[in-house]
Amino acid sequence: MSYKLQLVFILASVITFFFIILRIRKHGLNIDDAIGWIIWAIILLFFSIFPQIAFMIAGKLGFYAASNLVFTFFILFLYIMVFMQNIQISKLKQSQKDLIQKLSLKQWGEENQESE
Repeated sequence: MSYKLQLVFILASVITFFFIILRIRKHGLNIDDAIGWIIWAIILLFFSIFPQIAFMIAGKLGFYAASNLVFTFFILFLYIMVFMQNIQISKLKQSQKDLIQKLSLKQWGEENQESE
């Protein structure tokens, strides 16, 4: 891993970390959602500071370069985050459907009581 790429990874991890902290403080980002991004920033910083570990893991897994390993981990991380977001969206859709049904039943019941 070249020093330029190492510096880019360090900057990316530090910027990501501070951006997430800022979003938690000022914009009310849910901490449960931010934990994955904070962990990713820490892992990226760790691989950036200690590239020999990334080289060792890359060699054992058959990657040609440590940067390919980091990019593959990042794609895997994003894939997992998208999957987790889809789970949350599905739960929210179900909750929305349940609330609409309850509200409809409540309104229907109120209309029937008024007509009697």
